[in-house]
Amino acid sequence: MGVAHEHPDPVPEISPIAVYTPNHPLPAAGPGGEPGGAGSAGELLPADALGGPLPAAAAAAGNGNPYLAYLDSLDSAESKATMKGCLDRIARLLLGDDVHGVDPETREKDPAARTGLGFPWHVLRAEHTIFIRARLDEQIIHDPQTGEERPWSHTYRNKHLTALRQVIKWAWRLGLSTAEEHARAADVQPYKGSREPAGEHIEPERVGALLDACDAHLDAPEPDESRRTELRQAALRDAAMIEVLYSTGVRRAELARLALRDYDPARRSLHVRGKGNKDRRVFLTHSAAARLEDWLAERGREPGGLFPPFTPRPQKIRRRGGRIDHLTGQTISHMLTERAAQAKTARPTAHDFRRTVIGELLNAGVDLATAQALAGHASPVTTARYDRRNEDVRRAAVDRLSPPPTKARL
Repeated sequence: MGVAHEHPDPVPEISPIAVYTPNHPLPAAGPGGEPGGAGSAGELLPADALGGPLPAAAAAAGNGNPYLAYLDSLDSAESKATMKGCLDRIARLLLGDDVHGVDPETREKDPAARTGLGFPWHVLRAEHTIFIRARLDEQIIHDPQTGEERPWSHTYRNKHLTALRQVIKWAWRLGLSTAEEHARAADVQPYKGSREPAGEHIEPERVGALLDACDAHLDAPEPDESRRTELRQAALRDAAMIEVLYSTGVRRAELARLALRDYDPARRSLHVRGKGNKDRRVFLTHSAAARLEDWLAERGREPGGLFPPFTPRPQKIRRRGGRIDHLTGQTISHMLTERAAQAKTARPTAHDFRRTVIGELLNAGVDLATAQALAGHASPVTTARYDRRNEDVRRAAVDRLSPPPTKARL
């Protein structure tokens, strides 16, 4: 079992973390240094490696590492990846590394970039979190396509503060800090602001083009019969996923988690497990239900993932542990990219579908409470941000203004 509490390089003096000497040892990660690594709950690492034995309560949860314990507490793989990224960036920020883990010489992602795994989260105090908040306010993101630089959005910065508060809380839960130390360190104010919801509205014609791209592969002029079967299989699955996204607005991770048992053909509905393990039922259009039935005729009625991945050639529905496997959110993104390229149209994201569905529901006069329930939002305020009707009213009001007189218009 590797020891992860020491960094290969000393903490730079410019970092406020340098003013503290840890009062508690930082436990090691599981095998391979990955979050969630298995280990004996009662096993103590060598005292000389950690500076002392782990407290029994700490050893019983993720080897006493608040970083691992917090990530293990999250429900989905997507949430784990998102919050892991936040903690890794905060650790690099405090250690004086490039916050994004980019090698300063090659300007490429450094595979050896330090993460938050071995960082002493339990020694963070109020002065550290104040420093972190101030540094997050200075961060910018570089758009590789346009070359533009822009500051992090307030929601993105707040996501990092959420991860920070949670890892501090887990340090307290594991007995690595006192209640007072936890309360002071976690008392960091969120960033205020507002912005339009992410994503863009997708015109029906673009969705139709994506479906046409799928349909073109149903009877592709491919001389290899096995390849024709593979193209048809992927086309049926992808078309069904696109229609489900367009009629329900489910999140990408929610779509990936759907199982066959979640589909109720009699009610034309899907049982969705959303954020925070909150369940809801969404409903399919007749067109989406027809696409889904076409796919199930190919997939079969075996239990498991509703939209499974495929194995490399020879392409087959992938199974894990004897059951049909589930897609990942990243595979869904890749699918949309490929179908958009085939359709020669702009690439949509799963969130674009989500924004489109919520906006169309509100534009059609569906009440806010119903739209909120279908979207799976915790607050109606979030749903209301997708309402484009106010935008249309404001645009119509501006159109009533008289243009300034010029010689060309007289």
